[in-house]
Amino acid sequence: MHLTRGGGKKSFYTLPPFDGERFLPLVFLEDHELNELYQFVSANMRIFEDESNGDPIYKRNRIRMELIPILEREKWNFFKTYWNFHDRSQLNLQFDGFSNQSQSYAPHLFRIPHDTWVSLNLSAKKELIDFHLKLMGMYPLYKSGFENFHLQSEGERAFLENKNCYLYKSKFGDLFIIDKKSPAFKKAISNREGQILVIEWNQNRFKINDPDMKYSLGSWHHGQKIQIRSGNKEISECMRENGVPFFLRSYIPILYFENEPIQILFSLFSKNEKNYPKRIYLER
Repeated sequence: MHLTRGGGKKSFYTLPPFDGERFLPLVFLEDHELNELYQFVSANMRIFEDESNGDPIYKRNRIRMELIPILEREKWNFFKTYWNFHDRSQLNLQFDGFSNQSQSYAPHLFRIPHDTWVSLNLSAKKELIDFHLKLMGMYPLYKSGFENFHLQSEGERAFLENKNCYLYKSKFGDLFIIDKKSPAFKKAISNREGQILVIEWNQNRFKINDPDMKYSLGSWHHGQKIQIRSGNKEISECMRENGVPFFLRSYIPILYFENEPIQILFSLFSKNEKNYPKRIYLER
């Protein structure tokens, strides 16, 4: 079906036998074992089939009813074909409880510089995104989805959401690839270690001396402003200037002093970022 839509070699990629959430047990059965299983099930259980499965108006049905029989007559082996695209050793690592400690975890977020993005041609841009998706344990983008995202990126903002991740890029900002399971989508928490206020978010920590317990953790709200040396500034504008994707802005922790926002903790989003403003202004 992917080939009929103009796909290349990646059209043959299939779901892995196990991806952490989904398990496909039937791929471990040889073709003749699948046939035996079907015969047993059909003889001992009632099988319910979607009424649309026999309608040739659907492409999936035409391929199954017309193309698959031809492949079967040519001795096509589903089991062998599937495992040509998958590695059993990777599956064993995922199931081995004793190797969990040594198993490396896939990253949840990538930030690709704007200068890198604009320096690439169209095909290189897709390869760059697909490479980072692979590092995150995800499949490449469909061609149509990528082309739509690239077209958007030539405007003020580009945004793409699929089942596993978000892609976001402002006009002159960096490209973000963010896993939907990223810890950035969890609310920040705070606790006290003696006279120290500790704020934790996105697997990063921020500490500030607070003997009088005047500091607290907060988050951004529409219309909210923060004090800077020249006056007050909209927090939403600070977020936009710093390139934070719109769907993450409400999660960015903000340091409050006596119930007033005084610093945006961008450093918890990325260790390379500086909190804003860099110096805290407490004049009253």
